[in-house]
Amino acid sequence: MSFSPGPVAPPGGTDIQEQRDRWERKRSRTAKELVQTEQRYCQQLELVTTFFVEILKAKGTLRQDIRESIFSSIKAIHSVNQSLLVHLENSYFGRGFEQFCPHLSHYDTYADNIYKARKALTLETFNTKSKQIYNPDFPLSLLHLLNLIRDSSHIVHITLPYTPPVCVPQMASKVKIDQYKHFLQDLTANTSPDNPEFQQLSSAVTAICDVSQRIQDNTRRHENHLQLCRVQKLLKGRKTKVLAA
Repeated sequence: MSFSPGPVAPPGGTDIQEQRDRWERKRSRTAKELVQTEQRYCQQLELVTTFFVEILKAKGTLRQDIRESIFSSIKAIHSVNQSLLVHLENSYFGRGFEQFCPHLSHYDTYADNIYKARKALTLETFNTKSKQIYNPDFPLSLLHLLNLIRDSSHIVHITLPYTPPVCVPQMASKVKIDQYKHFLQDLTANTSPDNPEFQQLSSAVTAICDVSQRIQDNTRRHENHLQLCRVQKLLKGRKTKVLAA
């Protein structure tokens, strides 16, 4: 009985295939996690826009400029992230981020407005409390709603490594951007350069890193400003004590 051996695998061929399989498994895990976190994020954005932005607009109890100061570009972020989610759920990661990245300016706007939003919310809450104190007939619903917005950091905390996209959202946008950076770097690292998505993902990493740096710079400037204010307050207090002596 004759024996005819099958085709001999080229040296190292098995190792190369095993490495490709490992890359594919890692890519699949990262892709699955990305889709799941994006689904939760969009659900939370839906809650914010529906129960805060739209309700305040419908009630007409806050002027448009105040609403815009508090919520900034949150509705635009919600819209572009919904579009991104559709692509991700259909496994079009490269195409999804290629279309998403040109709209990252909404995240820039939101990050730039964070501290202005906090200030506007605090001022409006204070004014509303004052109106209620001097006018017992003043509706408590607005005050309750403002307090919900102020305390709503838990809404996005569940999904993001950051706070909410409402009034204390600097964390929220920062963490979401950091998540994208992490996921995209993993996807790119486990995607073959021959894959058409490789260049799309690589470009997305660069764009996301630019936004992440912008948010970090904003945070650093704000922290420096707060530190300067603390020093000035301390020096002012010492000067008062010297004059009193």
